[in-house]
Amino acid sequence: MAETYEEAEEKIMKSGRSSKAFGRLIRMIIGQKRETLLLVTAVVISAISGTVYPLALGYAINGVVQRNAILLALYALLFILSYLIRFFFNRLRTITSTKLAQITVKKLRDDAFSTLQYTPMSFFSKVKTGYLISRISNDAENLSDFLTFQLPQVIGGITTVIISIAIMSYLDFSLTLYALIIIPVMVTFTISLQGKIRKNYLRTRKTIAAITGNLAENISSIRTIKSFGVEDRTYDDFDMLNRKNFSANIKASFLSSIYGSAVNIMESAGIAIVIVAGSMQLMSGLITVGLLVSFIVYVQEFFDPVLQLSQLYNSYQASVVGLVRIFGIIDSPTEASFSGLRVNPEIFEKLEFRNVYFSYGKEDVLKDINLTIRKGDKLAIVGHTGAGKTTLLNLFLRFYSPTGGTIMLNGTNIEKVSIKSWRSLISPVLQDPFLFDGTVLENIRFSRPEVDLDLINKLAREYGLDEIFDSLPNGLATRVGEMGRNLSEGQRQAISVMRAFIRESPFIVLDEPTSQIDPESETVIIRSLKKYLENRTLVLITHRFSMLPLADRIVVINNGMVEGAGGFHDLMERSPTFSELYSIHNAGKR
Repeated sequence: MAETYEEAEEKIMKSGRSSKAFGRLIRMIIGQKRETLLLVTAVVISAISGTVYPLALGYAINGVVQRNAILLALYALLFILSYLIRFFFNRLRTITSTKLAQITVKKLRDDAFSTLQYTPMSFFSKVKTGYLISRISNDAENLSDFLTFQLPQVIGGITTVIISIAIMSYLDFSLTLYALIIIPVMVTFTISLQGKIRKNYLRTRKTIAAITGNLAENISSIRTIKSFGVEDRTYDDFDMLNRKNFSANIKASFLSSIYGSAVNIMESAGIAIVIVAGSMQLMSGLITVGLLVSFIVYVQEFFDPVLQLSQLYNSYQASVVGLVRIFGIIDSPTEASFSGLRVNPEIFEKLEFRNVYFSYGKEDVLKDINLTIRKGDKLAIVGHTGAGKTTLLNLFLRFYSPTGGTIMLNGTNIEKVSIKSWRSLISPVLQDPFLFDGTVLENIRFSRPEVDLDLINKLAREYGLDEIFDSLPNGLATRVGEMGRNLSEGQRQAISVMRAFIRESPFIVLDEPTSQIDPESETVIIRSLKKYLENRTLVLITHRFSMLPLADRIVVINNGMVEGAGGFHDLMERSPTFSELYSIHNAGKR
């Protein structure tokens, strides 16, 4: 059985790739040299100033005890100054870390989105859209918070602790040992919770990705949901996912609160140990009151970074899961032949399918396809649903590569030709045209935004599509709505056809272009296609015999194989599938 997306993700986390991903992230950050240098400077100076004020406080108290006004004033001033320096450099640290985090997250999102533009279609058949949205949106945002706040705070806190321990050891080594007694207990406790916290944060990321996927699917299919009256069932499905996410977050928060509470108890125990041990030394005259106060403040300073570390650890677990997922997109294989030979439209002579096989899995969907398309040919491909027509078109568009045999362009294996260059030769009109939210004009200009409005109006009149566009409320300025929901099927397809026309490519590919539109719109579109095809090559996928007059040669696909090829009357005699399709067509007209 094929490995599920969730199983693959779990395997990645267990394989140790999470630590490699984090190292890769750090290298990306260090690459921003100016911001990194500013951040390190701000963190170090802030940490140093944070170790000065407990010492200044202790000496100021000694000044009070000794009734020494000069000593009191001097160290009180140092205390205030250390706070001001710390405040200024903390601000610089926040500003710099925010900029550095946003630069990093922007690059990750850019790289992930760029990769998605060039991944093969097979990738999108395996990964849910909602998961991809969740990765680039939610996971990147979590990473931004982690890099902006938690990581710089903890690095600064750890630096403060290291300097504090050095100062404490210099002041009184034995009291320093008492202050550090609780540290091994805390480290052991942290390690014991590590696995559970990581597991729960992975679960929260999975559940929020599932919710995002469910939302994307349900919102895009709201018409179908309402048409079948299954609102309650879809709500129940969403509620189940939402409850799983609720449960995962509650459990993760519960573990985090346990950790935070335990650290608070350990902090109190550590301070109590220092007070008891320090008081005994104070009564023996070994230390001053000010030194004891400094030690108590230093111990509190120990535990502030530890509490931050607990927040960092939780945030780290959530962020590293997201980071692995984002790098998973960035490192996805892209279409192998996006670089390669460039094709000049004027030199196209012949495209050949030579003994082509294709399989999505174990069984071949296409078997031993031999087919030649010459410049100027008008080829129609017909067959029953599931016969392999669309798969053949997918190979033509190079969404997939053959699993056997070769496709040759002018005698050259098409795999050596740049995919971008090859697709520039093709104007596609698909069965279910996708329209972007915007105006009719913006959708027509989708692949060529520079095309002049006057030229579009001229071509619309020339090909007879102006009557459809003129019927719209604001003509070409009419907003189509999300996925073209403000328009009829005929109007949507007219936009798709016009979008193909202005591309001015030598090939036009039609995939059931009129299967969902009304007869009147079909008549207009067929008439416009006839005029456009005069000097171009056509590949038509259809089951509607009304489209066949556009073609001068018909290929019948049955069970993944070419059953016959030729003209209409020839196929009626030689191809059982074709004559059957014709009978079905005529029966549907009655």
